[in-house]
Amino acid sequence: MMRAVWLGTATVILATASSAWAGSEWLDSRRLEVSEIKAHCERVSDVRLLARMQMIASGNERWRRLSRQELAIDAAVMGMPPLNPDRCYIIARAGPAHEGERRAFEVRDFAVSAARTSVLLIGHAYDLPLGGAEPSP
Repeated sequence: MMRAVWLGTATVILATASSAWAGSEWLDSRRLEVSEIKAHCERVSDVRLLARMQMIASGNERWRRLSRQELAIDAAVMGMPPLNPDRCYIIARAGPAHEGERRAFEVRDFAVSAARTSVLLIGHAYDLPLGGAEPSP
C-alpha cells in the first residue's frame, strides 16, 4: 500500500516537473563561458524545487531546521572574493530575520526558455554573514 502511494506521488512529481520544464534547455554551467554564465545569472527568475531541496539538505542541523521554517532567495549574483568571480551564486536566507543564517550556493544547472531562466541544481554551499556586506550583482 505504502509503495503504491509513493510510486503515485513520484509519478505526479515527475509529470509536473516534465511539464514545467517542457521547452526549456538544460545548461550545465561548468560547460559555459563566463559571459554566458553572467547573462543567465542576470536573468534568473526562479529556483526550482529540486534546487530548493538541495539547499535545505545542505549544512548542519541548525541550517536544515531554519530553512524548513523559511527559505528566502535574496539574489542571483556573480561571485565576489572569496567566492569564484566566474560563477553564479544564489544567495539564500534561512529562518526568521532575527535568528536566520545566509548561504551562497553555486549554480550548477540552469533551465532556460524564452520566458524564464531557472536554477535547477546547485553545487557547493558557502556560509555568509547575516548582516554585513551584500554581494554586488
